[in-house]
Amino acid sequence: MGGESKMKKVKASETLVQTLKNWGIDHVYGLPGDSIDTVVDALRKEQEAIEFIHVRHEEVATLAAAAYTKLTGKIGVALSIGGPGAIHLLNGMYDAKMDHVPMLVLAGQVTTDVLNTGFFQEVNLPAIFEDVAVYNKQIDNAETLADVVDEAIRTAYKEKGVAVLTIPNDIPSQVIKASLEAKPVKFEQENPKLDEAAIQEAVTLIEKAEKPVILAGLGTKHAGPELIAFSEKLKIPIIHSLPAKTIVPDDHPNALGNLGKIGTKPAYEAMQETDLLLMFGNDYPYSDYLPKKTDCIQIDIDPAKISKRFPAIVGLVGDAAEIISDLTAKIAPVEERKFLQACQENMQEWWKWLEEDIAQTSDPIAPEVVMANIQKIADKDAVFSIDVGTATVWSTRYLHLTPENDFIVSAWLGTMGCGLPGAIAAKKAFPDRQAIAIVGDGGFSMVMQDFVTAVGLNMPMIVVVLNNQQLSFIKYEQQSAGELNYAIDLPDINYAKFAESCGGIGFRVEKMADLEAAFENAKLATKPVIIDVSVDSAAAPLPGKIVMDEALGYTKFEIQSVLEDHRFAKMPPLKTILRRFL
Repeated sequence: MGGESKMKKVKASETLVQTLKNWGIDHVYGLPGDSIDTVVDALRKEQEAIEFIHVRHEEVATLAAAAYTKLTGKIGVALSIGGPGAIHLLNGMYDAKMDHVPMLVLAGQVTTDVLNTGFFQEVNLPAIFEDVAVYNKQIDNAETLADVVDEAIRTAYKEKGVAVLTIPNDIPSQVIKASLEAKPVKFEQENPKLDEAAIQEAVTLIEKAEKPVILAGLGTKHAGPELIAFSEKLKIPIIHSLPAKTIVPDDHPNALGNLGKIGTKPAYEAMQETDLLLMFGNDYPYSDYLPKKTDCIQIDIDPAKISKRFPAIVGLVGDAAEIISDLTAKIAPVEERKFLQACQENMQEWWKWLEEDIAQTSDPIAPEVVMANIQKIADKDAVFSIDVGTATVWSTRYLHLTPENDFIVSAWLGTMGCGLPGAIAAKKAFPDRQAIAIVGDGGFSMVMQDFVTAVGLNMPMIVVVLNNQQLSFIKYEQQSAGELNYAIDLPDINYAKFAESCGGIGFRVEKMADLEAAFENAKLATKPVIIDVSVDSAAAPLPGKIVMDEALGYTKFEIQSVLEDHRFAKMPPLKTILRRFL
């Protein structure tokens, strides 16, 4: 009887918004429009509880929502009209899907009286979203709208993916009997019980190994202290996947950096020498960088990931922090491990090479030097949002970060244009922390219109544009494949003047002598800033370790340049190439 007394006549849209509030959702990224306006109107009435972040392009809405979840673990929400708006959402939705983060998408649709008639802007959205979503439903009943929203959010959390609701615009405006009582909800991850026999088998393998190596992924994000304790007690080097940067301090003596094309040479060499691969919380896809053959222990919360990329002798399904702590407790300390000492010596040499790179003083400006200037003005807990391209290479390699920092990137989809939306999400998640986006001119120009969103929302941030007037990473991809460069050049844009036209602050840096002052002034700014740095277009994002296929590709490219262009292409210094190859 008490429950009945709380029932009253309300619009279905009000129950939708109350469900969002129950889940602790306090903001939505999106654009309003006719086929979603009944939902937007309900959000307007609750704007004190749920902020509507009005972006200039729907792609930015989903990229920002995905970034927000990567930073906080809380579900990000994006909203748009049906038809073209919903289609624009797809890029960020796939970023969430492939990086395994929960997202809720509310997509408008034409009203039910004209649905399936080929009406203006009518698109079969459930069919379009079928591949990207873990939950994909079109609303057909106002009475159950709130329940479906609740189920969608719960499923997104459980499946770590995208939940999509396609909502015909007349349904939320229908009046129903419902309660708007606040009922806070929180998703709790259920971890499987540890397999003690498998744990003991893993202990035996670790005790026998002479050259074990840890490959840590995002599945250890919450397990940094446990990972470090395990490494220090057993004297085991740690290699991390790209998105796992900051789980372990870059300067930790057992850290070898990340693995892969933009990884470190010591990480590659340790991986080739190991006699026991410890895959902790990762789904590392580049098998060429993994050992050719060795024993493997894998930890993952998802049993489907065990042995997916590399055959594991022992698979441990469960929470990484719990399992790593259990292993650490069961194994006696190792006093000395010569393999770790060799890896550390290797890493010291690597750091010396990088110090040489950032010590350059001549023009044109080396991007490595830009990273050193970013490091100087970065707060100890700065959030870094990194775009895809050479910006990823320079930031990953030259920024020395710690677990106090956050470092986000479009890791699996690898979509250009993610840097600025990530900085917007960072300021929403952590308004008191410094947000720095590091972007190339190619990626930034895809989403630059939303710099004005940051200005309008008074979100101080620093956007560093590495402006080389080309798609630089693609340039070197073509070269490493033995292909001549084509269609990589970009017309120059003065991004500093663009920043000013948006109401922000802009600095254009073309000479090394002006670099430091620009960064110092940007740090003091109380508005969004763009530092537009003209960087050396010949700066090569060489792999940490050049493998034979890449070396052959570069050789083929040089021969093609001579035969077709009758000139030698400008290449990195021979010393740098030999260091990375030999």
